Amino acid sequence: MFNKKGAILSLTLVLVFSISLVAGAFWGFGDDEPTGNYIPIDERGYANPDALISAKRLKEIKDREDVVVVDFRHEAKYFTGHIPGAVQVYRSDEENPNAKYGGMRATPEQMEKMLESKGISNGDLIVIYDDRADYDAARMWWILKMYGYDKVKLLDGGIVRWKALDYETNLLGADVKKGNFEFDQAEINREKWLATLEDVKQAIDSPNTVILDTRTWAEHTGEKTYTDRRGHIPTSVWIEWKEAVNGGKSNGPRTFKTAKELRKIYQAKGVTKDKTIIPYCQSAVRSSHTTFVLTQLLGYDHVKNFDGSWIMWSAHKELPVEKGE
Repeated sequence: MFNKKGAILSLTLVLVFSISLVAGAFWGFGDDEPTGNYIPIDERGYANPDALISAKRLKEIKDREDVVVVDFRHEAKYFTGHIPGAVQVYRSDEENPNAKYGGMRATPEQMEKMLESKGISNGDLIVIYDDRADYDAARMWWILKMYGYDKVKLLDGGIVRWKALDYETNLLGADVKKGNFEFDQAEINREKWLATLEDVKQAIDSPNTVILDTRTWAEHTGEKTYTDRRGHIPTSVWIEWKEAVNGGKSNGPRTFKTAKELRKIYQAKGVTKDKTIIPYCQSAVRSSHTTFVLTQLLGYDHVKNFDGSWIMWSAHKELPVEKGE
């Protein structure tokens, strides 16, 4: 692969530039968060601060044999600079190609095979990052948690924060040796972490359940759609996933807001700890991010991510949808 490194890197730069333009327009982050305003993770009042790791701490431990850093970005971005030693993973690696709907989670067996191919073994601490406020990384976190693997953290601020601190990056691929990974079947807990289509149907009329739309406002109202149908699941509350992170353009750190700030955002819309929360988006990527925020940072006990999300719901023509606010 590296015999053609010059050609690959040239093509990579073009691809990354294009991807960055599209991502910046689509996700529309607000103003940058100055590096000097960084609040340490353990001072933000989180229910489980250990679910995150700071760039400084990762720099200290990343070379340990039992630590595997996962760069959850497209290969094109990975080869323009990643955290040294990080292995590259992206969405297709954790999706089930045999599922009826696009973007559905991989099975435990498929995940085991993928993790082993990336050099990951049981007992390893898995630290996942991306360049979009852990937007993509949270999806892998959610799958691992659902399948009973707890030694996983997200890098606060991702590689954007890492680069803001002028930490070293690498252009070369990691030297990967096959790992040995197997989920403990007794620890797999779909019921806790996963909302089914039937769960969502019942939630529409349940006063004790909140269906939470984490997509953009345009998707929620039906102005924009990526499927044949427009709008949102009836009774769903809208809070876009990125409300949970400090602003940040393509070159600004995107760290999580404090627990106090987060509680204010979610409680204002009735997304409270005493209820069951079912987040959804287009294909359960953004909603995985919100699931992380609610369970790990705010300590909510009853949050079930709807993996089928809008792709599945909208495909069932008999199911109702609402448009507008």
